Amino acid sequence: MTSAPRLLAATLCSTLALGASVVRAEVDLGAIDTFVNEERVAQRIPGLALGIVQRDRVVHVAGFGSADDAGRSVDGDTPFFLGSTTKSFTALAIMQLVEAGRVRLDAPAREYIPWFRVADERASAAITVRELLNQTSGLSSRTGRLTLTDFASDDDAIENRVRLLARVALTAPVGDRFQYSNANYQVLGAIVQHVAGEPYEAYVAKHIFAPLAMTHSFTAKAPAVAAGLALGHRAMFDRPIAFDEPYARGGLPQGFVVSSASDMTHYLIAQLNGGRYDDTSVLSSDGVAQMHRGVAGDADEGRYAMGWIEGTRFDRMAVWHGGDTFSYQTFMVLLPAEGWGVVLLANVNNVPAALRFESIAWGVLGRLLDVPAPREHVHDSLVVHGVVMGIVLLQLLGLMRTATLLPRWRRAPQVRPSPQMKAVRIGAPFLVNAAWSLLVLAGIPRAFGPLHALVTAVPDLGWVLVASASFAGVWAIVRAMLAFSALRSPVPAVAL
Repeated sequence: MTSAPRLLAATLCSTLALGASVVRAEVDLGAIDTFVNEERVAQRIPGLALGIVQRDRVVHVAGFGSADDAGRSVDGDTPFFLGSTTKSFTALAIMQLVEAGRVRLDAPAREYIPWFRVADERASAAITVRELLNQTSGLSSRTGRLTLTDFASDDDAIENRVRLLARVALTAPVGDRFQYSNANYQVLGAIVQHVAGEPYEAYVAKHIFAPLAMTHSFTAKAPAVAAGLALGHRAMFDRPIAFDEPYARGGLPQGFVVSSASDMTHYLIAQLNGGRYDDTSVLSSDGVAQMHRGVAGDADEGRYAMGWIEGTRFDRMAVWHGGDTFSYQTFMVLLPAEGWGVVLLANVNNVPAALRFESIAWGVLGRLLDVPAPREHVHDSLVVHGVVMGIVLLQLLGLMRTATLLPRWRRAPQVRPSPQMKAVRIGAPFLVNAAWSLLVLAGIPRAFGPLHALVTAVPDLGWVLVASASFAGVWAIVRAMLAFSALRSPVPAVAL
């Protein structure tokens, strides 16, 4: 006998079939729920929320697992931090101001925030609103990570972050190439509030949340907690550990909007229906199409649009965006031609396994389309952990070998290396240890961002890396001194 959920799904899908290029007559929502929950358990996600829409209808909303360590169940109204999924909200706010005639996409950002600057004065005057939206301003990914642990909560937090860019050098000419950077959307957030004449928080609540009936969405942590915010978790050696996510008000436009699966279905419906939800419009259909049109980056991986990425999946045009904070992860994806939209919200962030989390959404879409789901990504967090722990093991083995070798050099001159090899036996270990120390303690901050952000985001690997590199730096010197001393020690007297 067909279950009630399956009958409901069949009715909805049949009703929505008109105008769709490929729409199934029946969707087994029970099988989808089973798949999602099995992946949740396999990936050790404490709590997960799912939303599915097709065209202008909510097809399914479900919660799985626990919202907190007390065992409170996740449901469709449970709020989660969205992470970089927030960027599409900031892009929508900008596009609303464009359609209101208050912002021009190809105008310099300075036209709206005259105090905006980067280290290069000419570049400061050249960066446009469109280039910020498309992530082609020249601001680097590393620059966007510099303020990840800035948890200032004052009223000027967004503006203060943008003012810090005055000391930042661009890593590419303005408009030259795609570089995903949180900094671009920090600037856009500042533009929103300066043009609108009200805080970013107030603008989003009034012009996005309210018309889309997003009643469990927030731009601050306190009201989200009062509404049942899911407790975040960080992965420690692949196991979730509770973490009370600090609220970064200055990072709100890039990644700190809070929403629920139910509310996000309203948001996806507007994205699929030319900006309309029920009888309300938040943007024109042309504006939405422009937000979804990828223009920057690698076509194979997906081209960046405006808070969305456009690419081909299942041989269909898709638009998507993921997000994460230190202890939450989200993903949303649309198939505009078929009218399908899927959103996932989770209260853990296992950074090395991010792609496997996203594969849940692709698996749901495969089941909605009745086509083979893409092969799941390898749980690459195990590979990353294995490599780092392997390096630590090599350090321990090297320490043990030194502890046995140097005493032998002192006791038995005949086993000491030849004069030609002494420099090698002292210098090679010194160089290896020093190189590892410099790679982690200097190379990672220079290439990716501050170490304290790494340690906060990935505490297990972060602390192991920092401890390993710090030890290597000290040991490089200590071992060289001990080896030099052992090789120069006098020959022990032979008792007569």
